[in-house]
Parts: sequence; structure tokens; C-alpha cells
Amino acid sequence: MPLLEFKGITKDYKLGKTVVRALRGLDLTIKEGEVIAIMGPSGSGKSTLMHIVGALDTPTGGTAFLDGQDLQQLKERQLVTLRGKKVGFVFQTFNLIQTLSAQRNVELPMIFQGIRKGERARHARELLTKVGLADRVKHKPNELSGGERQRVAIARALANDPEIILADEPTGNLDTESGTPVLEMLKKLSVEDGKTVIIVTHDPDAAAIADRIVRLRDGCVVAGSGYEGEGTSGVPSAGRDVEGSSLEPSTLGITTEGSDSHA
Repeated sequence: MPLLEFKGITKDYKLGKTVVRALRGLDLTIKEGEVIAIMGPSGSGKSTLMHIVGALDTPTGGTAFLDGQDLQQLKERQLVTLRGKKVGFVFQTFNLIQTLSAQRNVELPMIFQGIRKGERARHARELLTKVGLADRVKHKPNELSGGERQRVAIARALANDPEIILADEPTGNLDTESGTPVLEMLKKLSVEDGKTVIIVTHDPDAAAIADRIVRLRDGCVVAGSGYEGEGTSGVPSAGRDVEGSSLEPSTLGITTEGSDSHA
């Protein structure tokens, strides 16, 4: 069974008396352990799709299954639980709490899952070591470089051991030197840890680490998408081409205080 399976997805928004259709019969299947890059011009439906992938919203029509669960059948509390356990989010602007250390930032998602303080601290330190920041656990965001802040954000996304890492323009505020280790880390999460990594990006370097590129236009996947390389999931392909608003941290229970938006 695919990890994510969307068939005929539509999503409508009401703007006064006008109905705007952001997704128009979109079909998309994503397997466990894939790295997927989602690309497309502004207004193509990328952000709407990401809200549905992240269980932040449900479609108006069609069917959307996440790990076998029908999103349309879940109540809001069930959606909150699902995304808290299944999805880790990485933001373009890092969205770290400026008054907290790297370790405390990584601990935050575990608080919502009821994990005890000692276990939170131990696991946070392990994750920061995993992303190469063992010597930065006590540093606050303003004491870290842009690349280091994004690595803290990746550690935070891994806090509850989710199956999916959803990265919204993860290199958007980083230069090439800082962005390359971040992309290598995201790829490594797929290859070594079996995570499914979904990257929304305009950056060709970010797309190049993907097993597939999914291109959207006018709320649909561009014709020619699908599993032309069936069975090659997890094999780097240099962005083999088979292919609205950003994710808001406030909708995920993440509060930011003066989060930096520069590298």
C-alpha cells in the first residue's frame, strides 16, 4: 500500500461569492522512502497540496489516504494526532523560538506527545548529534548560522520519529554553501532511515536530490507524471522529471518569537 494515495483530489475555497478551485482532480501516489520534489509556478496548487499531505486540511472531493487512513473521515482532533505522529515539518524561515536553546527547540514537539522531560532532553541531544550539532545544543538561534538553524529545524522535525518529512523551501534562505549540507541531510534521511521526504521548492539544486519531480500547473499534476521508473524508489536520479501560500507554523502548534528570515 502506498504511504500517500490521492485520487481525483479537488479543493475549493470561497472568496465572498466566488469559489476558487485550487486543486482540480489531482492524482498522486507516493511510496514509503521516496524523496519527492514538488514544483510549479505560483498559484499552481503546491501549498494547497502540502496542507493536505500534512493533514492540515482535507480535500473538497476525491479520496486522500495517508498511511491507509482516509483524511476526509477524520475529525479535527484526529487530524492533529495524525500529523503530530506521522509528519515532521521544515520551514523556509526555520521558525525556531529565539529565547530557547537548540535543545529546547527540538524538545517542543515531544511536549505535545506527553514525553517526559528527561526522555525529551536525551532524545533532543541525540537528534542534534545526528545532524552534526552536538556542540551547539545550548546555543540559541541567534548564535547559530543559517545552515545550523535549518539543521536544528530538521532535528525538531524528527522529534516524534515521523514517517514523512515535509520541507517547504528548505534552502530558500540559505546560500549554496549552507544549503548543500541541508539537502544532503534530507536525502540521507530517505536512504538510511527510510523517511519519505517531500520538498516543495523552486530550487533546482533541491529538486536534484529527488527520486521524482512532481510538477503542478493549474491544480493538476502535469501530464506524464507517474511511476515511469517503477521500483527505483530510493535511487538518486538527479531530479528525474516525471512529474499558493506557504505552510504556517501557527497551524502546527509552533509558536515563534522574532524568528529570523535571513541566513
